[in-house]
Amino acid sequence: MEKQPDTLEGVVESIIFKNEENGYTIARVFLDEGGVTTVVGTLPCLGAGEHLSATGSYTVHPQHGSQFQVESYLREMPEDEEGIYAYLASRVIRGIGPKTAGLIVDAFGAETFDVLASDPQRLSRIRGITLSKAKEIQREFLRLNAMRMLLELLAEYSLPTRFAAGLMAEYGDGAAEAVRSDPYLLCRDPYLLSFYDADRVAGDLGVGEDDPIRLEAGILYVLHFNLQAGHTFLPEDKLLQAACRLLEREEDWLIPHLRALEEKETVVRETIQQRPVVYLSYVWQQETYAARQVARLQAMHLEAPPNLQRMLAKMEAESGLTYAEKQREAICLPFSSGITLITGGPGTGKTTALMTMVRLCEAYGLTTLLAAPTGRAAKRMTQLCDQEAKTIHRLLEPAFDKAGNLIFQKNSGDPLKCDVVIVDESSMLELSLAASLLEALPLHARLVLVGDADQLPPVGAGSFFADLLRVEALPQVRLTEIFRQAQGSDIIVNAHLFNRGEMPQLRKNTGDFFFSVSRSAESTVDTVVSLMAKRIPEHFGISREEVQVICPSRQGPCGTESLNRLLQAALNPPSPDRGEVPYGEAVFRTGDRVMQIRNNYDRVWKRIEPAETGTGVYNGDTGTVVLVDRAARMMIVRFDDREADYDFDDLSELEHAYAVTAHKAQGSEFAAVIIPVFSAPQRLLSRNLLYTAVTRAKRLLVMVGREEMVAQMAERADAHKRYSALRWRVKELCHGD
Repeated sequence: MEKQPDTLEGVVESIIFKNEENGYTIARVFLDEGGVTTVVGTLPCLGAGEHLSATGSYTVHPQHGSQFQVESYLREMPEDEEGIYAYLASRVIRGIGPKTAGLIVDAFGAETFDVLASDPQRLSRIRGITLSKAKEIQREFLRLNAMRMLLELLAEYSLPTRFAAGLMAEYGDGAAEAVRSDPYLLCRDPYLLSFYDADRVAGDLGVGEDDPIRLEAGILYVLHFNLQAGHTFLPEDKLLQAACRLLEREEDWLIPHLRALEEKETVVRETIQQRPVVYLSYVWQQETYAARQVARLQAMHLEAPPNLQRMLAKMEAESGLTYAEKQREAICLPFSSGITLITGGPGTGKTTALMTMVRLCEAYGLTTLLAAPTGRAAKRMTQLCDQEAKTIHRLLEPAFDKAGNLIFQKNSGDPLKCDVVIVDESSMLELSLAASLLEALPLHARLVLVGDADQLPPVGAGSFFADLLRVEALPQVRLTEIFRQAQGSDIIVNAHLFNRGEMPQLRKNTGDFFFSVSRSAESTVDTVVSLMAKRIPEHFGISREEVQVICPSRQGPCGTESLNRLLQAALNPPSPDRGEVPYGEAVFRTGDRVMQIRNNYDRVWKRIEPAETGTGVYNGDTGTVVLVDRAARMMIVRFDDREADYDFDDLSELEHAYAVTAHKAQGSEFAAVIIPVFSAPQRLLSRNLLYTAVTRAKRLLVMVGREEMVAQMAERADAHKRYSALRWRVKELCHGD
């Protein structure tokens, strides 16, 4: 029989701890049945004196004893003077402490809350409260009431309370009413609630199946869903087919609602190459803006320095290198072009070209900024070029507007201070970030994009780099020659074979490339764990910390979720000297390898040497858990030379990273890589996924599984075709035809 949740009813005596950002609260409660207990949970704006009715479970904390973990709750504001005083004295309202609370309650008694809500000028009669302070107290009181109503609404429909902060930032005191009026707004970014969950809430709130709000929301949901899959638009016929299935309505019924969305300028309809297509308006703006800026850069007229070749020859002599002809072209192109595209696979000299280009820019007095999409790629770029490289987000200085929306402080009004911006790993650059980078470029500055177009496309929408490479009018160099020193690496040679759809001799098993045949998922998993835990460290002298498992899929016995649990058990088992905390189905433990899985621009980090504090931990950043403090309910993660604190309620931003997907590994390099290739969903069996995973390895690559699966992946090209019109737009603007 399923265990029934525990219940609790009582009056809040005091607030022991509260986190203003996420609402996590520890409070002492006088129970209606007698006695006192401690309650913990997400209880934003809770104040002393409130009556609490909660469901959850009693737990025993190793240091603090018995606690009640709240899962859901209802709150009632105090009505008597004693309760009202306790509530105000608990400092739940900024500007009111115990002394001021006493003066207010003495003056207004049981009417206090009515005065705070609707008659703040009466507060100004109390000594120490000016009229401006009284109005500020009113605003804070009304905000708390609005938050209370919103939280009660979310709890009523079992919706995540983490939505509350964003909804309050966007809709203010009207947040609860906004959700009641249109529950489907929760399907949009940043909430991304499933349409079916929003539809359930809408039905309970009386929204009919044919209500325009529902039908328009269904159309928008299909566009948002496909945006997450990388498509900047959908052909109109495909959009309507998908919306019909979602909403269970005929196409003719939905067409008027699509037109209504167009009239509201929520979507843009356009004909591209004689086919009607539909965009979300802001995505259309990003794509058209990016195309115009690329065309502007292409039209720039720049004269290369007359002694450029002589300077390059001098650097060549000093370094002892001999540049190939295509490398020379790549190095020199940015000195005569507003935009430069450089692409090439492993071992083709991209890195050498990039390093030399940076040195040449410095020699000619050009201010150069270096950037990459991920922290690891930026760090590698810094080491190679001996100049600081930043993530593109950090370069653009993220911030939030009054509605809580992400903005970049570097833009057309306050552009970057530079002559050249060079971006590495450009294949990872999604449309929205590319458009923001283009907006921040000074009008005189040049843009250099370096990457490998054959890798996986970006996680976000569009294929910015690959689309531009298909525009012949844009200045570009493709590095194809594999240099002699790289020809000795089976990793590099086989990566190029895979990229051409060819199969290498997998069982050669010499040099730096090995294949281990496995005929079952269980043996594949056992081999992967053994390789990482013992065989690679012992036979190749590569530490466990330098070995990365890269999987085609998250799911299944050979996916990241299963392998992370097994690898954690083998590499970092439970121990009395390692703190740990359960979170969902996972357990985070001191010493664990973890990854940030969503951008958090507000996450504070500290660097010890040199001493520095900053904000921003980004999707794909990998670190190690260095402390788990259950008493303080916090965990510290070290990302290279930075450390960031995580409240236990923020652990949804992290996942284990002993094994990661190829998408998550993109932009990083590892001394050794293990790839399980036994099974994965058909949609993930693609050439560019295999190629991306293989090219992450620097010294050793081991594949474990079935040869036929490798062959299937190598043969399957164009598995990630995306709807994007950037190439078409740039061609139109550059050629005018």
